[in-house]
Amino acid sequence: MKRISLMAAGLLLAGLLAAADIMKLAEVKPGMEGEGRTIFKGSTIETFTFKVLGILDKFVSDKNLIIAELFAPELKDSGVIAGMSGSPVYIGGRLIGSVSYGLSNFSRKPIAGITPIEDILKAAEAPGPAANVEISDIKIDFSRENARFVSEAIRSELTARMNFSPARSLEPIKLFASSSGFSPESVSFLQGIFVPLQSMAVGKEIDTRKLGADMFSLRPADAVAIPLIRGDASYSATGTVTHVDGQKVYVFGHPFFNLGSVDFPLHKAEVISVVPSYESSFKLAATRNPVGAVTQDRFSSVVGELGKVPYMIPLKIFLKNRNRSFNLELVSHPLLTPALTYISLVNALQTEYQEFGFQSLSVSGKIFIEGEDNVVLEDLFSGIAAADEFSTLVMAINYFLMNNREKNARIQKMDFEISGREAVKKAELENVLVDKNSYHPDEPMQIEMMLKNEKGADFSEKITIQAPNLKPGSVFYLMVADASAVTDFDTKAVKSAYFPSDLGALIRAINNIRKNSRLYLKIFVPAQGVFIRGFEYSYLPSSVGNVLLYNSLAKDQANMAISTVAEYQYEVPAVVSGKKVFKLRIKERKNE
Repeated sequence: MKRISLMAAGLLLAGLLAAADIMKLAEVKPGMEGEGRTIFKGSTIETFTFKVLGILDKFVSDKNLIIAELFAPELKDSGVIAGMSGSPVYIGGRLIGSVSYGLSNFSRKPIAGITPIEDILKAAEAPGPAANVEISDIKIDFSRENARFVSEAIRSELTARMNFSPARSLEPIKLFASSSGFSPESVSFLQGIFVPLQSMAVGKEIDTRKLGADMFSLRPADAVAIPLIRGDASYSATGTVTHVDGQKVYVFGHPFFNLGSVDFPLHKAEVISVVPSYESSFKLAATRNPVGAVTQDRFSSVVGELGKVPYMIPLKIFLKNRNRSFNLELVSHPLLTPALTYISLVNALQTEYQEFGFQSLSVSGKIFIEGEDNVVLEDLFSGIAAADEFSTLVMAINYFLMNNREKNARIQKMDFEISGREAVKKAELENVLVDKNSYHPDEPMQIEMMLKNEKGADFSEKITIQAPNLKPGSVFYLMVADASAVTDFDTKAVKSAYFPSDLGALIRAINNIRKNSRLYLKIFVPAQGVFIRGFEYSYLPSSVGNVLLYNSLAKDQANMAISTVAEYQYEVPAVVSGKKVFKLRIKERKNE
């Protein structure tokens, strides 16, 4: 089979292809033969041939798909190659569309689905904002269980969007994930979305080459990458350019994540080699210099704009006792940013601290939000899952922030300072001693907390708190417990779910997340109250209470079965667990 090297006539070819005639779908017939263009190695555009087998009618309600068999030595034993998404195909020199879909079920025969060029061009005209990515059944809850639930929901949503196909036998050609500085374990969160990660140390030849116009322009069939993370470490998805029309660039021929209007970076890419595989053959590629930004992520194509600069979120991770910093940039998107933050944090922690085994992480971090208070995180995480637990919590926080119900939360930057120890720092609350069982109003209460550390050694902590100023004879309760137990108790005491309706209340709720390294002493009484926008209101006048209770279905308030009189916290130099509850009383006047 004859193959044509097009490198020598690169600039001339770019002009010719940009002005290529269009062949509409109605003109394409079974049996027609044509030529496709892609890069199998380096930046040299090469050709392959194809034969139209038929037209798949109503691939989706208003779209058809051209089915063709491809012919090239590189495709003979590998089937359609991941990274070929977007490769332009021509009949008689007229552009008919791009190679975008391949056969599923480990097929080695290069049967491809070709997205018609008419549908590809329409993607640039798609109106409207970004697609709605709200995940149902998510509640404001920062427990480990709910954070994991959020994590799995995000992963499932991304996978479903990336791999969606209306036809069972055809699926979008997977994009190849190339990276630098990421471990396979850290990016396993995206397993099933891209071709399995191949981390490479590929030299940046761009640094030593003379700058030229070709570095900042694109031709049909060029390899391109969309970096989701870039900086000291990078993570990109690679595909092929279908068509260039002035500053507009059309790539992939299928969705990236089908997110609608987006703002992602667009870079040139270099193909290192083609790797055959029974499961999914792919192009081994490296991300090169930026050329623009992706503006549309639609079902039939991804559209970019040359010269546009995307908005990225700076993320700095400083590992204090390693004196090591990771400076990264993440794409800004309500669904992707939380996942990418998780990947970046896990990777940094696994890189410098013990990858497998026990560890403790002391974390101090801030998330800066435009026009709002900062989100502040200060806590300790310990155990074999410390890195994952911390990273999952931050992922959940970012999800809640970026999908709040009031307005777009623009994250300006994220800074984290982390100190790690390859040792467990845990403690168990064994017992609590209270000096009395009845007190005068406002009388000091002497509390001694008996604990046992991870090595079995006993130690105690003493604290003095104040008895509540209640009526004589009143019963009150004292609970001494870890953060998770107190949060679980509060959740059960609130009779309906609470989701802050405004961003400020949400940030306040996040900043009030209880800490792992604290024991909480909560004094409460049974009392009907109302929880409104993050605050408890109890002992309200009946007229006010009735009005508020009448509105108890509002999403920013909930009924409460208990009322918190006071809450104290005591820092313990470990991740603490345990719970003790005491029933106490305010002394009668006759006993005074």
